[in-house]
Amino acid sequence: MTPATHYMIKSNDNKSIWITKEAARHCERVFSIFQANPQLVIPVTAASNELRKVATWCEQYKDGYTHHPPTDWDRQFLAIEDAQLTDVLTAARKLLVPPLMGICFRALCERSQQKRLEEKQKNDGLCYSIQSEDGQVFELTAKAAKLSGTICTMISTNAVQINNKENPIRLELNAAPLSIIFKWCEHHKDGTVGVMTAWDKELLAVGNQELMEVLCAANALGVKTLFQMVTDIIGQPGWGRQ
Repeated sequence: MTPATHYMIKSNDNKSIWITKEAARHCERVFSIFQANPQLVIPVTAASNELRKVATWCEQYKDGYTHHPPTDWDRQFLAIEDAQLTDVLTAARKLLVPPLMGICFRALCERSQQKRLEEKQKNDGLCYSIQSEDGQVFELTAKAAKLSGTICTMISTNAVQINNKENPIRLELNAAPLSIIFKWCEHHKDGTVGVMTAWDKELLAVGNQELMEVLCAANALGVKTLFQMVTDIIGQPGWGRQ
């Protein structure tokens, strides 16, 4: 009897996919089964399109895969939508093709990191123009603006446009306390604000009158955590003594 040169797997949509014996060596979960019974048709719980992608990759490297990092051919071959790439990874896991699993996983991680970077750059680039009562204009990023309940309300109710320097948000507050408040908001825009840090204390190390102005402005803007920080400073024994 002539030794089998091809094996067959069947997808969950009932499509048959042939794979050569050499390529099937990559499929660790089924290769030993094929060796024992070459005529067997092995069902795999994956769609035919993704199984064909796995089989094509295995055929490309049927003589062995030793490439690290992935080759240009790998990148071009897997230049597909995230959803399909995830399905290919799943199919590769069903057949246990470690090199392809690693390539797919790495590609998905890189894409996820790139999306997060692009989203951060996008958010950092979106700013609201805000004008103080004494005429100074500030640029406050969209993420930092979320720390002010008052500004968030103004944005949601007044159809304020982003990156609109010609028509800034006008506040009845002076520039000096706003400068401190907006600097605080920018510093804390990416994380949860907890206890007062050394950075916060240094920022708020201003004169008594200036700190009272920050307190009033933070209250007016609904920057609750900053308001509480300033309140804690003012409430300390001996504060206000010259």
